[in-house]
Amino acid sequence: MTQGPPSDDSGDADITHVTMTIELRRRKPERRFTLPTLRVVTGSNMLRFASIYPGDKVSIGREDTCTLSLPDPSVSRLHAEVRRNEAGDIEIEDLRSTNGTAVNGEPVKGVATVRVGDMVEVGGITLRLDELTLEELAHLARVVERLSLANKDALTGLLTRTYIKEELPSLLLRHNIAKKPVTALFLDVDHFKAVNDTWGHQVGDEVLQAVARLLVLSVRDSDVCLRYGGEEFLAILPASDDQAGWITAERLRQQVRAHNWSHYADGLRVTVSLGVATFLQGTESVAEWLSRADAAMYSAKRAGRNRVVVWKQGMGEQ
Repeated sequence: MTQGPPSDDSGDADITHVTMTIELRRRKPERRFTLPTLRVVTGSNMLRFASIYPGDKVSIGREDTCTLSLPDPSVSRLHAEVRRNEAGDIEIEDLRSTNGTAVNGEPVKGVATVRVGDMVEVGGITLRLDELTLEELAHLARVVERLSLANKDALTGLLTRTYIKEELPSLLLRHNIAKKPVTALFLDVDHFKAVNDTWGHQVGDEVLQAVARLLVLSVRDSDVCLRYGGEEFLAILPASDDQAGWITAERLRQQVRAHNWSHYADGLRVTVSLGVATFLQGTESVAEWLSRADAAMYSAKRAGRNRVVVWKQGMGEQ
């Protein structure tokens, strides 16, 4: 039964129609506070950074006293200075350095303007100007700190395989008690032997350093990153299942593929293959678990490389 408008038995009722206009105001999105930040994008100094605050000057050079210290022989002791002018533009000045300063490949003569997204060459070091939020800057600072701690792999700054024997069992026990999953990512640099054969071991080492930094940058502060051996890396993701592991691995794969590898050598391209497996609490050993993640990684390589594979029942462990 459908009920219509009320009626009057005495005849037609006068019906007054009232139109109301309701103004809906959309909430303006909050503007996130950002800071222009110069960040090293290549080499052993990759991820070192310096934010440029209003009224401040950022000195770049080899000396420890510089705001952005770059201990590289191609960088002069006091190489360049970056500042914001009264209009808010970012300017860079070369301080009569030996190997010069450039913006997007153009040598700096006197003072040059740098815009967000521009590439800055300081000697043999390449930096990029980005706008980073305070959260991004805090994460980047923690990443740089993690890579500088002692008892790490000498080349990449990551933990070594001793973590698997000495600390991983206690992490798994804690998460077993809390009924939370733990997932492993096995990563292998595709065609790494060809990188060494074509461009030499120096470039090969720089590739491993860059992959290590992209790995740490892609995961959470609570995740554990190891150099497993050679061109193989391992990440342990607490409180993550297969799906979360795949998302992290896929994000890392895309970042490695999109990285500007031509700064290391002309024609260089680098991709990685990743395998994902979640620890089966109470039914397998650590070695069996990591073997499954390794098997998934090799399945990715057999399928054409540059991809992520999650371990499935029956997957060969070759």
